[in-house]
Amino acid sequence: MFIHRQNAFLYFILVVSVGYLISAMSLGAPIVDNGLTPSFFPIVVGAVAILFSTVLITQSLRNPPEERASDEPRNYTHLWVVAAIFVYIVAFRQIGYFISSSLFVFALIMIFSPLEKFLLKAGISVLVVAICYVMFQKLFGVRLPTLWG
Repeated sequence: MFIHRQNAFLYFILVVSVGYLISAMSLGAPIVDNGLTPSFFPIVVGAVAILFSTVLITQSLRNPPEERASDEPRNYTHLWVVAAIFVYIVAFRQIGYFISSSLFVFALIMIFSPLEKFLLKAGISVLVVAICYVMFQKLFGVRLPTLWG
């Protein structure tokens, strides 16, 4: 079926991605004087989101999703991810980049993996956040909010 529930969601994501890219392009040129500007990263994210959603739509149209058996338990992972994103957005400015991002990455890892090896997953979360901090601070020149000011 062309308009399946999953396909409708993928079309919605594609439309949101196109809107995001258009708004990101209104921020200005991504490269000025051989240097990256703050609009570079949002434009790349928007373009990649459009690419990935187009690939997913193509795959979905080639291989229609199978109907789920009614006796299978429902999976509410998507709701947990939305809740984590909401909490992250609210907490980002108040408690800073390091704490909020570390908790966010840890929460996403825990949502998509078994509930074990907490210390390893916490370490991976901190490492990912540290790498992203260096990338934003040194490569893009974007100052991220911190708890200490």
